[in-house]
Amino acid sequence: MTKSISAVLALLAFAATAHAEQKPDVEYTKLIEQHLVDKRITTELVDHMPASDTVPSPLKFFGRIPGTPGELTYAKDIQRYYETLAKASPRAKFFTLGKTEEGRDLIVLAIADEAVLKDLDQNKAALAALGDPRKTSEAQARALIKTAKPIYWLTSGIHSPETGGPETLIELAYRLIVEDTPFVEQIRKNSVVFITPVVEVDGREKHVDTYYYGKKTNKPKPPLMYWGRYVAHDNNRDGMGQFLKLTQAITAGMLEWRPTVLHDLHEAQSYLYASTGTGPYNPSLDAIQSNEWWLLAQTEVMEMAKRGVPGVWTYGFYDGWVPNYLFWIAVTHNSFGRFYEVQSYGPDINKELKLPPTVTSREWYRPNPPLPSIAWGPRNTVNIQQSALLFALNKVASDHELYLENYWLKNKRAIDAGKQADAINAWVVPAKQTAKLNVADMLNTLRRQGAEISVADTDFTAGKVKVAAGDYVIRADQPYRTLLDMYLGVQVYPAANPRPYDDTGWTMQYMRNVDLKVVRDPAVLQQKMTLLTADIAPKGTITGSGNTILINHTGDNPLVALRFKLPNAKMQAAEEAFEIDGRKYAAGTFILTNADRNAVEKVVAELGVSGEAVATAPSVKSHALTTPRIGYLHSWLRTQDEGWWRAALDAYGVPYTYFADIKVREGNLRKKFDVLIYPTVNGTVADAVNGVPLHGNDPIPYKKSELTPNLGVLDQADDIRGGLGVDGIAELKKFVEAGGTLIGDGTTVELLTQYGVAQGVSISKPTDLFSKGSIMRGVLADQASPLVYGYEGKELPVYFSEAPVLTVGRGAGINPYFDPNAPGARLSQNVTPNAVLPAVSPWKPDPATEEKKPAPNPSNLSPFGSNNRRSFGAEPTQEPRTVMQFPAKADDILLSGLLVGGSTLTNKALLVDVPSGKGHMVLYALRPFWRWQTQGSYFLGFNAILHWDHLDAGTPPKKEAASGGL
Repeated sequence: MTKSISAVLALLAFAATAHAEQKPDVEYTKLIEQHLVDKRITTELVDHMPASDTVPSPLKFFGRIPGTPGELTYAKDIQRYYETLAKASPRAKFFTLGKTEEGRDLIVLAIADEAVLKDLDQNKAALAALGDPRKTSEAQARALIKTAKPIYWLTSGIHSPETGGPETLIELAYRLIVEDTPFVEQIRKNSVVFITPVVEVDGREKHVDTYYYGKKTNKPKPPLMYWGRYVAHDNNRDGMGQFLKLTQAITAGMLEWRPTVLHDLHEAQSYLYASTGTGPYNPSLDAIQSNEWWLLAQTEVMEMAKRGVPGVWTYGFYDGWVPNYLFWIAVTHNSFGRFYEVQSYGPDINKELKLPPTVTSREWYRPNPPLPSIAWGPRNTVNIQQSALLFALNKVASDHELYLENYWLKNKRAIDAGKQADAINAWVVPAKQTAKLNVADMLNTLRRQGAEISVADTDFTAGKVKVAAGDYVIRADQPYRTLLDMYLGVQVYPAANPRPYDDTGWTMQYMRNVDLKVVRDPAVLQQKMTLLTADIAPKGTITGSGNTILINHTGDNPLVALRFKLPNAKMQAAEEAFEIDGRKYAAGTFILTNADRNAVEKVVAELGVSGEAVATAPSVKSHALTTPRIGYLHSWLRTQDEGWWRAALDAYGVPYTYFADIKVREGNLRKKFDVLIYPTVNGTVADAVNGVPLHGNDPIPYKKSELTPNLGVLDQADDIRGGLGVDGIAELKKFVEAGGTLIGDGTTVELLTQYGVAQGVSISKPTDLFSKGSIMRGVLADQASPLVYGYEGKELPVYFSEAPVLTVGRGAGINPYFDPNAPGARLSQNVTPNAVLPAVSPWKPDPATEEKKPAPNPSNLSPFGSNNRRSFGAEPTQEPRTVMQFPAKADDILLSGLLVGGSTLTNKALLVDVPSGKGHMVLYALRPFWRWQTQGSYFLGFNAILHWDHLDAGTPPKKEAASGGL
């Protein structure tokens, strides 16, 4: 022990000597001291800055240092600085990863010793060899482990309001290039550091705009309404869906470079949290991965504790369950993914940051906790984060063979696991599925993440699964089995675990409504199959002859574009299934009479859909498919969730007019639009109604200007305050009654029910219900409704997350006395205690004489034998139409994820068509467009658009109303 301490002290003394020999940048070092508002938040690694005669420091380039109060840096200027560093030093190399939706660059600065950078491509090849043990022997791998350099990839700025990461990485890049202490030299010689300072580049520019608007005008600054083009915080939940350009770029970088570590920087905890998570950990994780989390996090906690820096901890935040985060792109590819959460950068000084006891208590995982009160400034954030990063970088560089060996082993173990007799050996996706384009889309999404997809060459049977020639086979003996197991597995999240941080269920084939079969038979790996080398691209064609073209409604998402890409074509939709020339067609089939075949063939080829030309139109009940004028309504409060709806409309070619809630109050909606899409705002109904508060006399503009050149890309206004308002709700009601169709989910549903616009529908909030982002079984209660055209069978997996819970029926707004799920119901006296008798086990059961147990009473019915609501006044002339609902049995509801209190959901509506006047409201309790994952339910939304003026089709005869109670 004494020898170890002596060795450490000698190393520190040597480092200090080297530090003393290198010329310091006196002015820079003085500014570090000046801007640090609490002197405890520092280490010897960051309390100084060496000078360079050839490489410009941040002070020389920007005229200030990172951590300067009241200042932020645009991403474009960070990019200019990185390009300058690469030109000035042979220890740095600059390259781009791709473009954002708004055309800005995603960049990487690679830093290492000159000799290491010269062999960067050779090192890339070595890491690729370690990543595929099928091609690399163990002896070859052991040799590569000794010579290859791990890549430690730092990313930041994916969450635009979290501003400190990019600022920290400005300084860290310079320090890593110019500092010549043994500590930093170890990093440069035995690793390659990649830095992507801003992942959400579009959002960074907007945030800096809004900050300086407030600073320079001394007026309320506009909220950060938009980060990227589509979503805000959810840009860090796109790992599985892979829709956003930033996700695609990081994934492509992962597949090309095989970085050993991907470390993402965030701001949400005090003062620095190094990720491990509370669990439960995803069961598909290799045990090496979770131990790597702890190994490096404990190093950082210990090293910072040795220097007396408070507030560095691990464990008590996040879980480790869902693989949708940016850093999980590394985890699913057998690299080491991790993140930090640090105290907010500001950039303004918080003279008295006060924290509650739950944050400052000393716990086993937080041995040196944050302080109850402290002065915090941006330099504090730079110091604490940069210090921890340097310890992590040094640790990985020092133990580079360990981390490279771990990478090799994780890949090898993934391959070996797929060969075991007691494991999943393959997944089979039948090629002959109705929605072939949705099948192709799912498989292509997996391919683009590096998964290997094969096609069966012949028919065979394996593990009782019959496989036809042409079916898709996903072998489990491949390096990225971990990804496949996580995506395609069924998730079970017991409620006794720590509270989930995000979704608990995400089974890909469920969300996409794709048939997939699991094979547990190693013999499947011996069957003949051909590996796909390109994306699956079904060819769209028109066969047959005649003036009428039939395009079957298969549920394939690209079908929605037909109406809009052929605006002049006469188009109808079949209201019933039919058969012609021996071919079966589903309800919703597109019927094009007297069509321009050349124009149709061009469109179907583009979309990949197929159709048949016939001599005469089918004799089937049908209605016209008119081209709707679509209005798309957003709030100035939040665009997070509505962005995923826009993403789907844009991707599949549905045009719309985008406008803000404050314009609804102007009226005349029906003259402009046939369909209004109003996705959830999230938050509360009051938030949606009030919008940005009308406080003070100063307007809050959101628009492109000299002060804010990056705003106003999608929408703009001179004053965004005021929200929808009660007047706006009245205008929505007028729109529907005049014949328009209003489509909404989430808070939109709550708003329409709470304000009495959607009559016959109410919202309940069962206290016994607990669910978090899970996949539930949806039952198609009304298969004749146009809203479910294209869906086969009577059930559909859907995404649901606890709210809203819909009750449909006359006088919906049940008297709490009759509601078994009302507050206090579980505490009150049960006046029907004999309804369900205790189970009694017979001593010697006799199957012939044993009485059948009575079926239990559904728990969402009144204990008095009636589920009717008290209602008064005239009978309604229009009633809601429940198109989809939860199953009747609680145990049948959950398919993947977490659900407690399923009895509160039995028979509750998931999709309701509410007629009002001449129009309709289509209300979703499920989330049809959740992130870029629920493609299987997209057509529940698309059908509402296509059939907006014929939603009454297939309406069943009106039922006689039941009598009420006392």
